[in-house]
Amino acid sequence: MGMARTDLRSLARDDMAFLGLGAVVLVASFLPWYGTSTTLNLAGHVIHAAPTTNAWHRWTALGVLLMLIATGIVAAELFGEEPLPALTVPWSVVVLGVDAVGALLVVVKSLDVPSGHTSVSSYGLRWGGWVLLAAAVAQVAVAAWRLRAGRAGGATPAAEPSVE
Repeated sequence: MGMARTDLRSLARDDMAFLGLGAVVLVASFLPWYGTSTTLNLAGHVIHAAPTTNAWHRWTALGVLLMLIATGIVAAELFGEEPLPALTVPWSVVVLGVDAVGALLVVVKSLDVPSGHTSVSSYGLRWGGWVLLAAAVAQVAVAAWRLRAGRAGGATPAAEPSVE
């Protein structure tokens, strides 16, 4: 069976924003997240080094993975051929919870990294880290907006317990 064809123009703006921010989170996680920059002047020769690392380390990696899982749930809900299975809570609540925990890990770890500078070097969060932080916070805000908009995310309310 193939994927259901969904016209992207028919998607709600918050759904498009959530998926787009998920793509930004994925790309930003591979950008320079943390690093150092050193410039030395040795006998007239300028030596510059700027090693960086991406966000795929320890708790930040877990946060990114959780945010990508939330993005995958929304993509499955929007583009899947079959509806998502029914839960006791709407899928939009699950998406918000998973996304918020992931973003919290990204934010806490990103703001917890050491930073500073000396006369020849600086170290700390790099531009990719700031992009990732902004995308993480924005995606949680959009997830909350999706929940507030009342879309249950393909889920149906839990069945009433039968009385026998």
